[in-house]
Amino acid sequence: MSNNNIETKFQKSAPYFPVTDPENSVRFFEKTLGFRCEYSAGTPVQFAICSRDGLEIMFRRVADPKLIVPNEKQGGTWDVFFWVSGISALHLELKSKGAEIVYGPVDQDYGIREFAVRDCDGHVLGFGEAIK
Repeated sequence: MSNNNIETKFQKSAPYFPVTDPENSVRFFEKTLGFRCEYSAGTPVQFAICSRDGLEIMFRRVADPKLIVPNEKQGGTWDVFFWVSGISALHLELKSKGAEIVYGPVDQDYGIREFAVRDCDGHVLGFGEAIK
């Protein structure tokens, strides 16, 4: 609870990816990952937002590509992870569209079947579904 007895509630979130070319990232996410562009700004485009099923990713142009350091290069696994339904169908969809599969699908000991893909700037997107 916050002040004045008004309950606060987080509504949604969006990962923020630094990219070399937001227009190229939008094309990749639309063509390969099934997202659609919700917003873009600038000429050339400096910022864009893409979404799929109400989940968004933001892209921001950075002047120096060396500043783009995906989590994987820092010892992490993903830059974003999506919990989904229909994991096998999603894997087939993305693979058929030419997505670079980083790993999987694999059933993890923690009860998730997951796989990951790499985007055009090196960011890794993980997808997982609870094993039933």
